[in-house]
Amino acid sequence: MHIRKMEARDIPAAERICLLTASANLRKDAAARENTLLLYNRYYTRACLDDCFVAVNEADEAVGYILCAPDYKTYCESFRKNECKDIRNLGFLRGVRAYFEPKLQKKYAKRYPAHLHIDLLPEAQGQGMGTALMDALKAHLRAKNVSGVFLCVGSNNKKALRFYKKQGFQVLNIVGGAVLMGYAL
Repeated sequence: MHIRKMEARDIPAAERICLLTASANLRKDAAARENTLLLYNRYYTRACLDDCFVAVNEADEAVGYILCAPDYKTYCESFRKNECKDIRNLGFLRGVRAYFEPKLQKKYAKRYPAHLHIDLLPEAQGQGMGTALMDALKAHLRAKNVSGVFLCVGSNNKKALRFYKKQGFQVLNIVGGAVLMGYAL
């Protein structure tokens, strides 16, 4: 397995990985699956493909990815204009939640303007692919002079929390069931 820049041909695989690795409640029905893709996948592959990487197997098939929005302000404007509109069509409450989703990062956006979403299929985990994806993204963001990267993870996701801490992410805050973390580049 190795890491390469994400390409348009990888988008269907990235969506499949996103849904396969999402918690059961985020993929319980068609509306939940669409909402999950709009929140955690489609903005990045639509607007920031050049800032995303995939882990691929020997057949060059994506088995994991790291998606990144390198600039908070641009992300907020575009996400609200595009994805939030589609999420509102899935239901009023989903639309309200989506509108406020970027607010979690706002307080930290100056120090950590980028944010990421990473997923690996179970068969790709434990082989260093998560670290390799993080390393590729960190080098990419440094080359673009981005000062830091932010992420949000569920407080009950102990495996991910250990991984992010091992990668050098610091806990910035805990809001409800979400742990806000940042990494200075």
